[in-house]
Amino acid sequence: MATPTLSTVDTDLVEIVESVRLDHDEIVKAYAQYLDRLPDAPSGKPEDRLRRLGLTHRAGAEDPWRDAGTGQFDQQTGEKNFEEREFAFFNEALKDTYFYELYRQLPFRAGRMRLVTLNPGEIYHMHTDHSRVAHVSITTNEDSRLLFRSGHTYHVPTDGRVHILNTLRHHSAYNAGGTERIHLTMTLAG
Repeated sequence: MATPTLSTVDTDLVEIVESVRLDHDEIVKAYAQYLDRLPDAPSGKPEDRLRRLGLTHRAGAEDPWRDAGTGQFDQQTGEKNFEEREFAFFNEALKDTYFYELYRQLPFRAGRMRLVTLNPGEIYHMHTDHSRVAHVSITTNEDSRLLFRSGHTYHVPTDGRVHILNTLRHHSAYNAGGTERIHLTMTLAG
């Protein structure tokens, strides 16, 4: 039996923000600007440079480039590390990019804004988040999808729209394609 896809958007799983239309070429340009300005990883390892990338951060963050890349909960204790609303500051070094323009026109309050790469063959474990998460696709392939426990899958195209996914439901993400999937993700802070 084929995996059901969301050809007509199931609003319980996905909401498309019709009031925001983005220029995909400008999004790609902003991503290149981000990479040009991104400092080396604190570990000093080149393979860590593109990990845990953020656009927003908390007050007094040691590393505003990576503060939003941390998990909300401690994986061992289950204790909450922070509230999404704490990520109320946009990286000053990026305020001249299209990402900041996008941030300012959102019809919701974003907490962590992150740049998330899913490499070919990579998959996330099934999990739930404590808030819905908006996605804007920067680069993708048709075989990169979000998978809900219900069996439904959803592909976020590079259409310049904001797709709010109901990540309160059990879900995973996978990239079964041959190219990277890069999304701008924005956790809804309330």
